[in-house]
Amino acid sequence: SLMAIALMVPAVTCAAESDASDENQPADGPVNINDVVVPATKLETPSSQVGSSITVIDETEIERKQYRTVSEALRTVPGVHIAKSGGPGAPTSVFLRGAKSEHTLVLIDGVEVNDPSSPGRSCDFAHLTTDNIERIEILRGPQSTLYGSDAIGGVINIITKEGEGEPGGYISAEAGSFSTFRERAGTSGSFQWGDYSLGFSRWDTDGISAADEDAGNDEEDGYGNTTLSARLGLRPTDLFNVDTTLRYSDAEADLDNSGGVGGDDPNHVSDSEQLSLRSEANLWLLDEMWEQTVGASLTDHNRDVTNDTDPAHPNSLMRSAYDGRTVAFDW
Repeated sequence: SLMAIALMVPAVTCAAESDASDENQPADGPVNINDVVVPATKLETPSSQVGSSITVIDETEIERKQYRTVSEALRTVPGVHIAKSGGPGAPTSVFLRGAKSEHTLVLIDGVEVNDPSSPGRSCDFAHLTTDNIERIEILRGPQSTLYGSDAIGGVINIITKEGEGEPGGYISAEAGSFSTFRERAGTSGSFQWGDYSLGFSRWDTDGISAADEDAGNDEEDGYGNTTLSARLGLRPTDLFNVDTTLRYSDAEADLDNSGGVGGDDPNHVSDSEQLSLRSEANLWLLDEMWEQTVGASLTDHNRDVTNDTDPAHPNSLMRSAYDGRTVAFDW
C-alpha cells in the first residue's frame, strides 16, 4: 500500500532512448535500432551495429514500473539473476548468465563501482537506487578483452541524467506500509555553455524480519538511505567539453544473523558509505575525425558492521570495518 504526494514545477524531461536490446528483450518494450549503447565497444555505437546481447532500461520504463532500486529493474532482464539475503539494505548480488557476481563489472558514468574491499571485488546492489538515472545498459557475455577480469560475465553500465532545456525541478513524497517514507527532490537545466543535473532522495522503512517469523523472529529490520547524484557539463566550444559526475549514498541497515542461525539480532547493524566521482575532458581534432578523451575517477567504499551482545546472543560481539578505494586515470 502506497500513497504519494508530488509537486511539480515546469521541468524538462531528459529524453532517454526507447528500450533497445537483442532478441531477448521483453515483449512489452518497443525496439529502436538507432539506439546508442556504450559498453560493447567503449564508444557510443548504434545497437544495430553491435552483435552483443544488450538490454536497455530507460527512465521512461523506470518511472512507468516504479522501480525504486537498480536491482528491482534488473530482475526483468533475461539472463540476470538477483540474490538478496533479506529486506531493504540486505546484501544483494547480481549474476549474469550464471557467472559469479564478482565477474559482473558495474559502471556509473564510466566509474567502476565494484568494491575492492570485498573478497571477490563484487558490487553490492543493496544501496543503489534509481534516482537521477537516465538509462541502464546490460551487456551479457564476456567482455574481458575490453574491461579486464571483472567483466567475464558481462557489464552493467548506468548513465545518469544530463540537464537539458530551461531550468526546472521536482519534489515528491511517498508513504506506505511498514512505516515507509521516501522523499525526492531535484533540478536540471542547461545554459549557454553547459548543463547541470542534481537529484536528492531519502528512504526510510521499519522493514520486516528476514528470519523465519514462525520461529518467533518478529524483530523488524529497519533501513535508511540518503542518496545524492550530481552532473555538471561545461562546453566552452563546439570542439571541447568537460563533464563531471558525482554520486554519494549513506545507508544504515539492520541485519539478522547469517544462515538463519540465531534468527533475529537487534544489535546487528551495517553502516555503508559509497562515493563515485569522475571528471573527463573531450577534444575533437582534424575536423572532428580524431577524438581525445582524458579522464580521472575515484570510487570510495566504507562499511562498518557491528554486532553487540544481548541476552539472546551473549557471544555475538563483533566489530568489522572495510575501506576500499579505487583511483583510475584513462586516455
